[in-house]
Amino acid sequence: ILNKQYSEEDYKELSKRIIEHMKKTGEWGEFFPTSMSAYGYNETVANDYFPMTREEALARGYKWKDPDPKDYLPQSCEIPDSIDDVLDTILNEVLACAQCGRNYKIQDAELRFLKKRGFPIPRKCYNCRHEDRMKKRNPRRLWGRQCFKCNTEIKTTYDPNRPEKVYCEKCYLEIKA
Repeated sequence: ILNKQYSEEDYKELSKRIIEHMKKTGEWGEFFPTSMSAYGYNETVANDYFPMTREEALARGYKWKDPDPKDYLPQSCEIPDSIDDVLDTILNEVLACAQCGRNYKIQDAELRFLKKRGFPIPRKCYNCRHEDRMKKRNPRRLWGRQCFKCNTEIKTTYDPNRPEKVYCEKCYLEIKA
């Protein structure tokens, strides 16, 4: 039915039949079923916010991508500590993550950026670096706290046991002014 021209009358009749069928099967009004996903649950952003084990994901009917042994080859060079000692030949090398062992490569634009900024070559793959960044974020949870300045009750993602000073919107805007 996709990418085919229909008369207005045929289109209305066909769409009516499709909607009836989808209502019978329980698909109408639902998002795409997980069976249509091209990705495993562990490859999605959902896993960042709602992590699941392989077993939990499969039990819920989600796909899961298992590691491919071809992605875990031995590192082919030693990474210098200083970016000044890194040669352009590193672009052709296979690097292995210090945390998970997964292979990664340095791209030309990335190498130019690192050299320009004086940053060392990363020793972790993208996925492990992303995971490290996610651990630094506040959890998706709200706690009740009091404004540091006026003691008004507010909701915040900062746990009450954390040391940060938290302000209500009014007090925050006064400080910013």
